[in-house]
Amino acid sequence: MTKVQCRCGATEIEIGAEPIVQFYCHCDDCQAVHGGAYAPESVYPADAVKVVRGDPTNWKLKRNPRVTCRECGTRMFIDVLARSLRGVNGFLLPPGQFQPAFHAQCQFAVRPVVDHLPHYKGMPKRFGGSDETVGW
Repeated sequence: MTKVQCRCGATEIEIGAEPIVQFYCHCDDCQAVHGGAYAPESVYPADAVKVVRGDPTNWKLKRNPRVTCRECGTRMFIDVLARSLRGVNGFLLPPGQFQPAFHAQCQFAVRPVVDHLPHYKGMPKRFGGSDETVGW
């Protein structure tokens, strides 16, 4: 069981499962929501992630609901409705618990990120993508 909280401590979530996958997302939605070039996502079954403290704000960008601390604005997680998943903000996890497997949606990348991970133009095939990579 992992508990994480927003930056001000008003909202806390509990994660009751191991991540299905962890990755960096470069999509334009994540760029807009996080205000950065990409966002670390730690994905779990939706029923394994629960708000245990606080009264967060729920809002949508396009079709997926997002949960944000009402007090400080920290993005806590996104509901991926089509797959019954929740993508927890990887910045909130305890040190060492975010172990990304790849970069996704690199077609929207602001700048190349050169590291040892695969860089998918969209998503890997096992998550509905084409497995096409970008060559940085």
